Amino acid sequence: MRLTYLLWAALLALAALAGLGAAWWGRSRFVRGRRALLAVAVFLLVGGAGGYLAHGPVAEQLAAARLAAASTRADDFFRTDGLLRALSQAEPERADALRARLAQALAVAPEAEAQAVEQRLRAEALVDALAAALARLPNASDEAAARLAQALLNALSTLQDTDSLLCLGLLHPASSTGNALTQNALDRLEGSVRKDLESALALTLASSVIRPRAAPLPGKTDAALSDMFAENLPEFQARYGNPKQVGALFEALAEPEQARNIAPETLCAFAQDLLRALLRMPPAERGPGLRRLLGAG
Repeated sequence: MRLTYLLWAALLALAALAGLGAAWWGRSRFVRGRRALLAVAVFLLVGGAGGYLAHGPVAEQLAAARLAAASTRADDFFRTDGLLRALSQAEPERADALRARLAQALAVAPEAEAQAVEQRLRAEALVDALAAALARLPNASDEAAARLAQALLNALSTLQDTDSLLCLGLLHPASSTGNALTQNALDRLEGSVRKDLESALALTLASSVIRPRAAPLPGKTDAALSDMFAENLPEFQARYGNPKQVGALFEALAEPEQARNIAPETLCAFAQDLLRALLRMPPAERGPGLRRLLGAG
């Protein structure tokens, strides 16, 4: 927009100078008195008409140039940011849509606001990365599963201290009605808690693509999970009630609709206890168990 104004100003200034030059040149020849003013007006009119006719193509060229520059910057942003790069590898369609939105926003934003535009887009991309990481967790590495579980545990603990309702945003990021809740939950995370979660998400996405693993099969893995549940069931019942009540909590973790029937602070606390129990499993069973259980939803 600024370049368009400058273009118009330059054209009108050039027309005015041309008119004045003609008037000065003709003051002793064929232009006298009012005719000098007429010459200036004619040149301004011609300059204005030319500017009007040229405005469309020139504006289109300027807009195309801005979009090309913005697209280059968006590509660089996605290539140099670890989380966005991992998202591009694992979910190219999602990443392409976000990249296109970023380019469009940068093309119309003032240069001084470009960084703020990038950070807003990255915050939105984090929501997609969380949902994609949990969906792809069965094919990620055992290390990625352990790091993601620990990062989620720390994040849930932080959110419970501020607003336990936001825990639902982390537990059900793919819910069609929970996108805003997930965004608010992630926005509340700061410092090392947020950094660790972003790193764990990037590792999960990258490992599910670069060196994908077969999803844990039932049988041995489920038997190990059953042993873990049996070992921790007395503790769960002591804190959350009878087996039916504990079973309702498990269902609420797997189904967003069921989560509405549970108090947020109770479900958030139970999710943390379950993650701690999963992380205490024997090393050979912990990774497959985490990948199977956390990636089931």
